[in-house]
Amino acid sequence: VSSVNGYSQKSINVKDITGTAFIDGDISPNKAKIDALNDAKINALKKAGIEEHINSYQMLFTSQAKNDYTQFFNSDIQSEIQGAVKSYQIKSERVYINNNNVIVSEVIIDATVIKYDAKPDITFDAMIEGIKGVYNNDDKLHFTLKTTQDCYLTIFNITDKDASMLYPNDYEKQKMIHASTSCCFPVAQIDYTLHTDMKQQETNRLIFVFTKTEIPFIKMDKQQVATQENIFNWIYTIMPDQRKIEYYTLLIQK
Repeated sequence: VSSVNGYSQKSINVKDITGTAFIDGDISPNKAKIDALNDAKINALKKAGIEEHINSYQMLFTSQAKNDYTQFFNSDIQSEIQGAVKSYQIKSERVYINNNNVIVSEVIIDATVIKYDAKPDITFDAMIEGIKGVYNNDDKLHFTLKTTQDCYLTIFNITDKDASMLYPNDYEKQKMIHASTSCCFPVAQIDYTLHTDMKQQETNRLIFVFTKTEIPFIKMDKQQVATQENIFNWIYTIMPDQRKIEYYTLLIQK
């Protein structure tokens, strides 16, 4: 048992886990590799003994691959997940033609799996108001929130092109949010400007991660740009009773 983020969780190392996906139709080699890697992650979870709710993992990884998190986050599925792939290393990868003349992308990984020993805390909740479904280009984002427990907040924004951390930032340091106190964002005298360079509209997915203790997210560059995989890996290494996640989708139109 190892201690991560200040609380106990079981880490299980699994080796030589294979994942596969087909390169067929609209599936490109790069997309197939992502699918094969996600298949390997699911197999790593199974190997570590996390059989329960395996469909939840498949839905999560499918959502990651398709940039479509709405169904996943608008359901109770995330509360059913009993563990996560904390880290992995690709040992080998190849593309081959199987006996049915189908092109297969294969990856083999070693992985460290976290097995949760806690359930979500149903008394830990957050209410967010003021986020609209549609904004015009260069509109400013404002919202208020209130939580049921003292906690810390990290906000991510995932678009069709990239992923970044919206809060905290260079101007707004992470501070404790006090329970039952209405908090307005932005906190500092800055603007959250919603901008798109796309010709028509752009989908933005805001992920609010509330945690009972301060857990910094550090896997990003100086412009606070991250990757979807690093964001979700970070989220799912936090024990379920230590986090509350809220999700919003908005459109920016020209």
